[in-house]
Amino acid sequence: MIIPATHTEVEQIYLAAEMQGCRSVCVTSCQPGDGVTSIVTALAERYLFSGYKTLLVDLNTFHPAFEGVEVMPIEQSDEHVGTLISHSHTHQLFTGLTIPNTQAAILPFKDPTHLSSAVNHWLKEYDRVIFDTTPILHINRGSIPAQVVASACDQTIMVIMGGSTSTSQLEKAMNLLDNKSISLLGSILNLKQQASLGQELVRELNRFKFIPQSWRKRLGDRILANDFLAQTA
Repeated sequence: MIIPATHTEVEQIYLAAEMQGCRSVCVTSCQPGDGVTSIVTALAERYLFSGYKTLLVDLNTFHPAFEGVEVMPIEQSDEHVGTLISHSHTHQLFTGLTIPNTQAAILPFKDPTHLSSAVNHWLKEYDRVIFDTTPILHINRGSIPAQVVASACDQTIMVIMGGSTSTSQLEKAMNLLDNKSISLLGSILNLKQQASLGQELVRELNRFKFIPQSWRKRLGDRILANDFLAQTA
């Protein structure tokens, strides 16, 4: 899913980060499919629109979303850092770094000190660095923990899937981020999978089979066209 960088919601995220003087951002979530990559790409585009030289770093070992257009490993130490990367599904292009291709290469990025040093190094060449991370509750031996990435960044954004993420999951995730080295910019509630009030009403309306179908359809169309009822329930 592509979120346009010009959306009001993206602008609010961008402004919140800029007002905090944020140069490096970690975007994470509780579980897969919450929309982290969509937020990362939209925010990266917004930075680019503002003229910032931006590096997008994919450290989501659970489900990598980017692939290199030019083959160049993340662990490069040359003067130039980053290469052209492409989103696997939307084919959007960014300057960035993809997941290291071996466990030996991944291991250093699990170390907060090493990652913080790497971010500081990247910020000498780039104005903004933004991270796509593994879901914070889906950690295994091959993952780079999201809290490690968060500790290396100026600010962290938590993406929450409405109607899917439970209170207990969110509490566990927030406990993992409860560290003096981590600063939480805010949270984003993704309502993509949550039905609007109008959709819920139409669903209930269609249960009344004694009402002629043509009447139900006509009334349903009017309900869905109502701006107030388009809000999520």
